[in-house]
Amino acid sequence: MNEQALDTELRLPQYATMSDQQAADAVMAKTIAVRSEVDSGTLMDAAMALGVWERLEAAAPPQSTDPPARYARTMMTRLKETRPVNLDHPSVIALVTNCVQYQLMTQTEAGTLNALGDTVVRWVDYSGIGEVGVGAVINSRRRIAGG
Repeated sequence: MNEQALDTELRLPQYATMSDQQAADAVMAKTIAVRSEVDSGTLMDAAMALGVWERLEAAAPPQSTDPPARYARTMMTRLKETRPVNLDHPSVIALVTNCVQYQLMTQTEAGTLNALGDTVVRWVDYSGIGEVGVGAVINSRRRIAGG
């Protein structure tokens, strides 16, 4: 258990008037948004649902070497791969930016796809605390009080 993270959390003012059980319940209920890689199939499905995939296909006729065709082919190739996509990687950001620039997708559609990288997780899991019960709160409050 990451005792330091729990102690830091329980020092926050919102926990001061809570009982040990209420504090444990509140800590366990706390969630945060984190960025995570997205399955390429999930992104492909979303691109299809938005109509982006159709535009990518239309922009990439065989033998075409103009920039929209190159970006469209690159995007389709990447989405067909069976590995997760880090939407925050500079090369992915650049590819999406180019797709927007060449009207292969709108900024709103790019934002919708980008939002797939937002994942809500329990704060205790993210912080490495694990399950927090009354005993953990009592012990943490003792450490905070110095005794």
